[in-house]
Amino acid sequence: MMEDDEEIPELLEAPTGHDYNVRVPLTILTGYLGAGKTTLLNYILTENHGRRIAVIMNEFADTADIESRTINVSSDTGLTEEVLELANGCLCCSVKDSGAAAIEKLMQKKGKFDYILLETTGVADPGPIAAMFWQNEELASDIYLDGVVCVIDSVFGVKQLEERREGWVNEGLRQLACADVVLVNKTDLATPSQLTSVTTLIAQINPTVPHFPTQRGMVTLDHILGLRAYERLSMLPTVFTSLGVPCEDDHCHDASHVHSHTSGHLDDVSSCVLKVPPLDAVQLSRLDEFIRSLLWDNVLLRVDAAELKTDFEILRCKGIFSSDGKQFVLQGVRNIYDINEVNGEEDAMANGKVAFIGRGFGDGRVLIQCLQQYLNIASP
Repeated sequence: MMEDDEEIPELLEAPTGHDYNVRVPLTILTGYLGAGKTTLLNYILTENHGRRIAVIMNEFADTADIESRTINVSSDTGLTEEVLELANGCLCCSVKDSGAAAIEKLMQKKGKFDYILLETTGVADPGPIAAMFWQNEELASDIYLDGVVCVIDSVFGVKQLEERREGWVNEGLRQLACADVVLVNKTDLATPSQLTSVTTLIAQINPTVPHFPTQRGMVTLDHILGLRAYERLSMLPTVFTSLGVPCEDDHCHDASHVHSHTSGHLDDVSSCVLKVPPLDAVQLSRLDEFIRSLLWDNVLLRVDAAELKTDFEILRCKGIFSSDGKQFVLQGVRNIYDINEVNGEEDAMANGKVAFIGRGFGDGRVLIQCLQQYLNIASP
């Protein structure tokens, strides 16, 4: 029996040091062979940046000399070959498979890291990988796709991306097309002409993507991590606002004018951009219908109720626009897309833009003009 002067002790929850209910962001790191991905990863794995980053690599390669200790070498699935815990709190994982199974295996160690960097091979198309992690229901409770980062060699990048062989698609172009951020690496070795050429190429293929010059992979990590590119505005407004879209008719600057970028010779990978005025509820619904039809059925919807079947390959679509005083962001990878309202923005921008990147649509004028007319925003 408890004495009167005895008090029931207050029960306190023991600190865990980690919120296991918080989803872990995942960034896909891609780039052509030799662009400098391994150098970038070495930088991340050895710097004192205060982040616990799990880096998933296809093989350790040049990271083998990093001082670390093995914490796991076994795997029931045979996917994970080895996991190393590094002095700066990061994990370095060597895997045979960069798919969902590798992430599921890694998530068993949840609490040892708060960020995932997934390196693809130099010839991998990041589109299907991004789509898988973006909307994988089984993984959604544990992780979310933060963005796709592409590393380009400023010396040889243009030559690599312009390479063509019969029956072969240059995957480097797909990597650039899918990127949310581009790192132009080895700028200390490039000539001014080479730097101009690579930035021009980036603008042709992915005109809305922010790009940063780097040397030996050293970059401010806030430029590539914490973007939340598929959930919020991130850097999208700045890039779209500053987008200088070339115009063939200098006198025409109305909000509905068609703009396009085309590289022509680069495996027919091109981009096109439409300026979009504020949309009413009907126009917003029609925009959703148009994009769904294009991405899911390869059909361009038209105002005359006719359908134009296409053989377009849409690699990426993105946009920012307003409706009823609210701001919305469009993000799409291959045939998966979202149109999300952005919360916490004080003022919706007056005019937005929608961009498409893909193969097979040439200068994009047919695509853009169909969308223009379907939304009823064509010039009078």
